[in-house]
Amino acid sequence: MNSQSLSSLRNILVENVLAKPARAHLLRERLVATLREWRRRMRSRRELAALSVLELKDIGYPARAEAEKAKPFWRA
Repeated sequence: MNSQSLSSLRNILVENVLAKPARAHLLRERLVATLREWRRRMRSRRELAALSVLELKDIGYPARAEAEKAKPFWRA
């Protein structure tokens, strides 16, 4: 990861987790929810990357799947 990616990742984390003032347990819940979502995206994009061209065509949106699997996990 380059410094620009880390900066972008930090900004996303701040927007998703730290933007609203809250008590510690709410902050922790938002952090856990954000990390779970990132993990789900990583897993989903990894699975897309493992599909063959024919399997992507079978899904019906090969170009969209290609774009999705190319995105970093912190981008929705």
